[in-house]
Amino acid sequence: MYLCAAHAPVSGEIYHEERLLSKLLDNYYKDARPVSNPDHTVNVSIRFSFIRIEDLIESTDTFSATVFIVQTWRDPRLRWNASEYGGLQQIRLPRHKLWTPDIVLYNVASQGAPESRYEDMVVVTSDGSMIWIPMMTLYSTCPMDLTYFPYDTQTCTMVFGSWAHTSKEMSVKFLTTNESEVEVEVTDEDSMSFPIHQHPEWELVGRGAKAKITKKSYECCPDSFTILSVTVKMARKPQFYRYLTVGPAAVLGLLVPVLFLLPANAQEKSTYGLLLLLCLSILMLIMENAIPFTHGSLPHIASFYLGTMILTCFSIVLSVLITNISARGARRKALPAWIHTTDLDRVVSAKYGYGTPRLTKIFLGRLGLRRMLCMGDYSPVDNVYSYAPRSEDTLLEDTPMDGDVTNASSASTDIQLREIHRCVRFMMGKMAADDSYRNVSQEWVELAHVLDRCLFLAFFVFYIFTAVSLLL
Repeated sequence: MYLCAAHAPVSGEIYHEERLLSKLLDNYYKDARPVSNPDHTVNVSIRFSFIRIEDLIESTDTFSATVFIVQTWRDPRLRWNASEYGGLQQIRLPRHKLWTPDIVLYNVASQGAPESRYEDMVVVTSDGSMIWIPMMTLYSTCPMDLTYFPYDTQTCTMVFGSWAHTSKEMSVKFLTTNESEVEVEVTDEDSMSFPIHQHPEWELVGRGAKAKITKKSYECCPDSFTILSVTVKMARKPQFYRYLTVGPAAVLGLLVPVLFLLPANAQEKSTYGLLLLLCLSILMLIMENAIPFTHGSLPHIASFYLGTMILTCFSIVLSVLITNISARGARRKALPAWIHTTDLDRVVSAKYGYGTPRLTKIFLGRLGLRRMLCMGDYSPVDNVYSYAPRSEDTLLEDTPMDGDVTNASSASTDIQLREIHRCVRFMMGKMAADDSYRNVSQEWVELAHVLDRCLFLAFFVFYIFTAVSLLL
């Protein structure tokens, strides 16, 4: 008896719902607008709630998101007296059997049409009020600007509107306000108690998104159409790209000036530069997988990679030239007079207290670039052997001989002394030539060291300027 009493209301409710559905849908035409007079307007209230940002594809400029679209309106054809149907206040009907607002996405992307996640059901109340809450995944176009990748912020706008009905036939407004042109923030609090799932690469800026309703007229039609735009502003999470692309690029760029700190005559300078080029090429391949190089905008990080590669190529060429400069001393060719302080300048400075007015101290002089670069003074080794042989030979030639000594012993001694002096003169001349050769070679090496230090400072300053302007 108790079980029969408990199940009786259920059976009665099912019976009343079947009877109600038979009455409501018997002569119902879903293609007709739900108005009693053709001049009346269907008032549709709408609200957006974001569930998840699906993806933002740089290569195709496509933005996808899953949203709830809450839509309410009234259909006078679907009213009933609840007392006549066992107090039944509301029913649920499939969307394809009813008239629903034809609000579609205008800027749909080629990735795919908007698709509903579940079978759409419309809640119908006894006073004719309709509530439709489809959950849809939308694909819209979103022109992206990758100039500041990976610290970029993108703004995507989804544009909705009626495909067939004008503003006079169907009026659209927001659910929480009666204004026709207002900005409504779609936030986590408005998302129907469903939290917005965080995307692993993108995060919403501010409170989320903004929706705005405007009206637009076309030349083809006398009446205006209602346009609903939903703008989403997102910032990229740069942690992954900071360690993958920006950090290695900055470190490799900083290693380019270090090339000029190696010894000028080191054979490893070219190998070092080519190794930097190889590392840059590998990093560019990694970055190509991160962002498409076919995009219209060029990221600053790509320009920095290109600039670093150009700097590396120039550094290799200049290091080869400097290595050749440091080896020119082997050809026994002295430095030009305007590069270093010559012996004549030192003699004039010591004798008269001032130097010559020529530009002879640019690189190796006491007031030249070597002192300015804190490399200390350079003084060639004094070649003392270049004067001694000549003075000794002159002394032997000018020594008067005793005319009374004509014996063979004295003649033999004189010949031996001359032979000894000739050998000494030859040996001292050889030592003087060796000292001169070492001085010439060392001067070319010192010149290469000064050029290396100048290029190190120039490349370091240029790298800092490039890094600040392109990476920050």
